[in-house]
Amino acid sequence: MKSFAVVSLLALASYVSAQANGGPPFDPAGVPNVGNGQGKQFIGGQCLSAADCGSGCCAGPSGICSGVGAQTQAGKTGCGFGGGAAPAAPGAPAAAAPPPPPPAAAAPPNVGGPPFDPAGVPNVGNGAGRQFIGGQCLSAADCGSGCCAGPSGICSGVGAQTQAGKTGCGFVSGGAPAAAAPPPPPPAAAPAAPKAAGPNVGGPPFDPAGVPNVGNGAGKQFIGGQCLSAADCGSGCCAGPSGICSGVGAQTQAGKTGCGFVAKRFVRRGRVL
Repeated sequence: MKSFAVVSLLALASYVSAQANGGPPFDPAGVPNVGNGQGKQFIGGQCLSAADCGSGCCAGPSGICSGVGAQTQAGKTGCGFGGGAAPAAPGAPAAAAPPPPPPAAAAPPNVGGPPFDPAGVPNVGNGAGRQFIGGQCLSAADCGSGCCAGPSGICSGVGAQTQAGKTGCGFVSGGAPAAAAPPPPPPAAAPAAPKAAGPNVGGPPFDPAGVPNVGNGAGKQFIGGQCLSAADCGSGCCAGPSGICSGVGAQTQAGKTGCGFVAKRFVRRGRVL
C-alpha cells in the first residue's frame, strides 16, 4: 500500500510538471495509469514510457499515449518518449516494454489530399479489405471500397476518387504489393426524375435514408442505400440480387451476389439506358 501511494504521488507530480512542456493536453482521467508499466493507458493519457500505453507509443515532448499514425500531430514529436520501459516503483519489478507495432502498420505521412481518419490505423497495410472510406491505405487491398486514392493513399469511394485533392484510384505504397484499381462504373445516363424504390427481394435490407438517391445516376448513394444501377452509387458498385450500393470488397457478403446489378426498367433493346 505504501509503494502504491508513492507511485501515485510521483505520477501526479510528473503530470503537473510535464503538462507545460508541449504537445496536446493530457486527459486527467488517465492519472491512475501513469508509470505503472501495465499497458493500460489510453490514447490521450500521460505516460512515462511506451510500457504504460495500450498503443505501444509514448510520444514526446511531454509523454502522451498516441496512435502510431498520429504520433507527430498536434505538436507531438513522435514515439519513444521515456525509453522502452517505465521506472519501477520501489519494491516492484520493472515492466518490459511491449513489442513495437508490425512494419506494415508504420504508415507513411500524408503528403496531399484529405487528412486520414486516425481511427483507421489498425487497418493500414493488412490487405484484409477492412479499411473504411477516409482511412489510410497502402494499396487497394486494404480498402472495403476497392479504391486506394493518391497522392498519399486514402480509401475513397470510386465516384469521389478525384475530389478534395485526391488523384484517383490505384495508389500503391512502395512497401505494399500492387493491387489493381476497380473498374470504373458503367456509363449510364441519368433519368429525368428519381425512380421509385422497388422491393428488396434478397440480400441486406436497404437503408431508408437513401431513398432520395435512388435512380438519379448522380453517384451520391451511400453504401447500404438502394440503387438501380452502378451510376447511383458513390462506391461504383450496385450489388444484386435487389440492387444495393456496396463496397467492392464486400460485394458478395450478407447475401449480396456481386456488383453489376441493373434494374429491369433500365434495360431496353439490349442496352442500359
